[in-house]
Amino acid sequence: MYVIGTAGHVDHGKSSLVTALTGIDPDRLAEEKARGLTIELGFAWLTLPSGREVSIVDVPGHERFIKNMLAGVGGIDLALFVVAADEGVMPQSREHLAILDLLQVRHGVVALTKSDLVEEDWIDLVEADVRELLAPTSLAQAPIVRCSSVSGGGLDALRGALDGTLDALPAIRDVGRPRLPIDRIFTISGFGTVVTGTLIDGALEVGQRVVIEPGGQTARIRGLQSHKKQVEQADPGTRTAVNLSGVSPDDLQRGQVLTMPGWLQPTRSMDVRLRVISEAPRALKHNTTLTLHTGAAEVTARVRLLEGDELPPGGEQWAQLRLEKATPAARGDFFVLRSSEDTLGGGRIVDTRPRRHRRNESETLQALERLLEGSPDDALLTVLQRLEPVSLGDLRTRSEMEASAVDAILEHQIAEGGVVVLDEGELSDQAHLATAAGFEALASQTRSLIEDFVSEHPLRPGIPKEELRSRLGLPNRAFTGFERKLAESGQIVSRERALDLPERSVALTDEQERAAVDLVARLKAAGARPEGGDKIDAELAAYLEAQGEIVRIADGILLAASIHAEMVRAVSDALAGGGEITLAEARDLLGTSRKIAQAFLEDLDQRQVTRRVGDARVLRRAG
Repeated sequence: MYVIGTAGHVDHGKSSLVTALTGIDPDRLAEEKARGLTIELGFAWLTLPSGREVSIVDVPGHERFIKNMLAGVGGIDLALFVVAADEGVMPQSREHLAILDLLQVRHGVVALTKSDLVEEDWIDLVEADVRELLAPTSLAQAPIVRCSSVSGGGLDALRGALDGTLDALPAIRDVGRPRLPIDRIFTISGFGTVVTGTLIDGALEVGQRVVIEPGGQTARIRGLQSHKKQVEQADPGTRTAVNLSGVSPDDLQRGQVLTMPGWLQPTRSMDVRLRVISEAPRALKHNTTLTLHTGAAEVTARVRLLEGDELPPGGEQWAQLRLEKATPAARGDFFVLRSSEDTLGGGRIVDTRPRRHRRNESETLQALERLLEGSPDDALLTVLQRLEPVSLGDLRTRSEMEASAVDAILEHQIAEGGVVVLDEGELSDQAHLATAAGFEALASQTRSLIEDFVSEHPLRPGIPKEELRSRLGLPNRAFTGFERKLAESGQIVSRERALDLPERSVALTDEQERAAVDLVARLKAAGARPEGGDKIDAELAAYLEAQGEIVRIADGILLAASIHAEMVRAVSDALAGGGEITLAEARDLLGTSRKIAQAFLEDLDQRQVTRRVGDARVLRRAG
């Protein structure tokens, strides 16, 4: 089902035309009926000659209610652009048309209303004026139909023009991620909370769990209605009323989005392709604060121009919008920017999770161009480059492409070497991915981290694996696979629990060699009562630990390796046959202090030799 939205100047007969076409008065507020103008969004529906049923959104024409108009026009498929024949093109005619052009509404029909009130030659002049107005816009090819809501003249021709124009529209997009930008919220006695909007990108079903963003409020769909008919499923492209349980109307507001959980994250920053309309009263300057309208949402935004200090009327460039509050939006959505009085520009969102960019940076501008105009492969690789390393599940969500398309592109790119899977094992939603260039950058960062570490700690066998993993920000499984790939390619080597550069070797000076021999001798002589480790050269101790000559059982407690082996053997023998040993018994058995005995037993637990049972230890293999 398609959605038709009206547009045009105040008092040009939009609501009267909708009533004449449908038999439904879209003005629902008493104030609207008393004043004879539309203030809020109105809704109706119509069956066209082909039998096709369509929804109609009637928007306000008055300049004071442009923001209400924007809340309803974002989800339309076809514009019914209304111009009164007795007045011709007026200020809000131009502004509404500029908005439709910014939102790239490419299909429309122009209704020259009140045609029965003027002479034929006057209508010819008005029609020529309208055609000239449409020429540079997305509605340049829209048919123009002369009609009258009062006499009914031309209404059949108008219905036929709407039908014929809809024939040329592409199929409604369904990517399996339903979104309902909320434009109305109310309560029905006996039913509870109801929200309405134009459903896009997927279907909703009765009983489905949904989330409302921003805010993360969860609810369940109690009922669905379209054109005042109860339905079990609402399809994308329909005006839909959703009866919700689990949420109060007081907690909701226009501009929020009802969707399925787990994918739509509100954002406070977005990269956009921005165009200033030709009729704008002034150039748009860098860091200007304006009002952003997208979907049914309205939020204050600061405009960071990425290619210059100002954008003149009719100009276009890349920009980053910084939002005053988190707003739900998706890549590919359109938006409009307004000052307090004028519509200034708008365009298309290309990224809802961007980094802060340096201005006038060619690499950033090229990446944005690929996101907007590139092939699906280019767009996905660009998203991956911005996020890498990223899990497959997150990439599917952030790319905002159909999952099957993402998987097909990745299968090809992995086979061709353009994308690298970091994790070991089968590809899953948790597996982390990087582009080939991103993998090389991660490898280069790894080598730099190792170089920095061993430069500061020359006697160490390399950087501890866990420290490196933490600095790279990789989960365990991804780090293990990444480490293996680097080792197989000869870029790093594994030494105990550390990673090192293959060309590096560790050698002691004569003085260090003497100190090492002396330290090992002292620790052997100390037995199970070693001297404090804080008095020992930390780098030399780390070297001897890596060589297997000493054992660190806790910070500040070092044992000669031979002494440690004797202590392990003594405790193991005492526990043989299923025995157990307490801390006090271990202290006496080893002839050491309580502090060292406790550290030694905890170290045995970590080495999987023993396990704790109450206040005692038993052999792990016996448990």
